[in-house]
Amino acid sequence: MRKFVRIALLVCAVVAAIPILLFGLFWVWIWYETRQVESFYREHPLLGKMRSLQASSTNDSGPARQALLEIAPLGTEKEAAIAILRKEGLGCKTIAEPITATRVRQSFMTAMNSGQPRRDFTDCQTMSPGVFGPVQWIVNLEFDAQGRLSEAGVAMWYISL
Repeated sequence: MRKFVRIALLVCAVVAAIPILLFGLFWVWIWYETRQVESFYREHPLLGKMRSLQASSTNDSGPARQALLEIAPLGTEKEAAIAILRKEGLGCKTIAEPITATRVRQSFMTAMNSGQPRRDFTDCQTMSPGVFGPVQWIVNLEFDAQGRLSEAGVAMWYISL
């Protein structure tokens, strides 16, 4: 009988320890992922600043756009603006029409209606780490006929697991 009681107590202790162990592992994982995310944003200061200004997913972030324009102000040459974003890890390509940013689309429509020449659009994207899933960054740039930055838009989407 004593042997049965000892085995029963040991089984109960193991069963009780499993949730505590899992809870501890969960917090270790959170701590590790948070350190990875913070390390990424220290290495990518523009994305870090935009992230600090925009806490939730959005298709058009005014604060993140303003952080971008502090580094690449309107009037910046196309090559220089794209180089800044590539340094941050964004891949850029020329597109026919921007994916995001209603301001960019509205300025495009204004240009079309005013008889101005069609502007050049560039879409830059990257994924950054997040604690509970990655973050997708989309930066749309509009350049005038002289190849200078005339408008920008920033979208940030949390991709949950």
